[in-house]
Amino acid sequence: MLRKIEEKKYRHWFKLDNAAKIYPAANTRRWSGMFRLSVTLNEKIDPVILQEALVATIKRFPSFNIRMGKGIFWYYFESNIRKRLQVKPDINNPCAPIRWKDNNGFLLRVFYYDKRIAIDFFHSLTDGTGAMVFLKTLTARYLTLKGYEIPTGEGILDVEEKPDKEEYEDSFVKYANSRQRGRPKEPKAYHMKGTGLDDLDISIITGIVSLEKIKQLAKEHHATITEYLAAILLYSFYKQKEKEGLYKKPTRIAVSIPVNLRNYFKSNTKRNFSTFLNPGIDTILGEYTMEEMLRQIQYFMKANLNDKVLNAMMTQNVILERNLFIRIVPLFIKNFIMSLAHDTIGYRPITTVISNIGIVTVPPEMKELVNRFEFILGPAKIRTPYLAVVSYEDTLVLNFTSKIQETDIERTFFTYLIKQGIPVKIESNRE
Repeated sequence: MLRKIEEKKYRHWFKLDNAAKIYPAANTRRWSGMFRLSVTLNEKIDPVILQEALVATIKRFPSFNIRMGKGIFWYYFESNIRKRLQVKPDINNPCAPIRWKDNNGFLLRVFYYDKRIAIDFFHSLTDGTGAMVFLKTLTARYLTLKGYEIPTGEGILDVEEKPDKEEYEDSFVKYANSRQRGRPKEPKAYHMKGTGLDDLDISIITGIVSLEKIKQLAKEHHATITEYLAAILLYSFYKQKEKEGLYKKPTRIAVSIPVNLRNYFKSNTKRNFSTFLNPGIDTILGEYTMEEMLRQIQYFMKANLNDKVLNAMMTQNVILERNLFIRIVPLFIKNFIMSLAHDTIGYRPITTVISNIGIVTVPPEMKELVNRFEFILGPAKIRTPYLAVVSYEDTLVLNFTSKIQETDIERTFFTYLIKQGIPVKIESNRE
């Protein structure tokens, strides 16, 4: 009886937020919308203590302590309090597809290897911002159990504290109230050709550079770090398009850049609350220099990075899911339509993605214990490299992921940085 009362106290039921709904529909045996965050400490991980830390941490995050349910019209989340999320030794290929019944039903996986704690997240759960709060809180709890005094703050939550309802609210629904809806129609973008890897293989090529040197280089061009790196990425695909024919259709090259909506709307949610912008160039207009590409990106971002434009974008998506016809369509039909849309329309306007979580900060007491953070995007269904970026102290880590054998994009990208006087340390899971 007491157990039932305790379970009822902590039981939660959630609708999937607006950004989350596409991923269950598009999920297959070979692909899931996964991404990974990891932290490398300065001492070897004790899996027993990590498990203890995980048990305490997962309870603090109601929107992570869940499993996927399947209704007549929609998927939903419900608390998974009867099961335990287990830490596991790390695997060769991160961001592997997820199945609802595996992993005791949880939609995240926690791994350890040597000095590293790594977590694979299903994107329906959260975005990079919410995931980083979870990783930092888990790491702080682990270090506390190891005997270190780690305070809360800097994105670290108190695991003994009761969660605030705002932490698991659907902020899309809360803030989507624009009279203008949608975004301008975007043309089909260039997708590079490549030789596919085996089923679950993933190519990971990592570049490690000095944050201060990159920051200085971007500053010289009056750009943010994200804008500058996005321009180099766009330039890398431009050079690839040159080999295949600049004027061969499609001629648009577009880089998709996720935008953290918490920077524009007052939200403390740990669920998804981001959208994306797709700046680019059209090669039918002529040849471009890297500096011209950077200016194109800067103009586009300045014109669109404001609460009015962003609200119009998310309002369109929220209004669409409220449509009566869509609401009453059975889930199996929704799955077919959304999966088809994801595979065709979803990738249509973009060539690649760059996602920058930004600079990770931790309390002073934790700094000397942490070596670096990493961020990895799961590969796309299309054969194109994605780029994930994260910084800690003076270390900026650039992780390319793809499902192709060719590494032309990565080579062009890092060669450009080296030519600008930026030393790059390369790591890879490729032989």
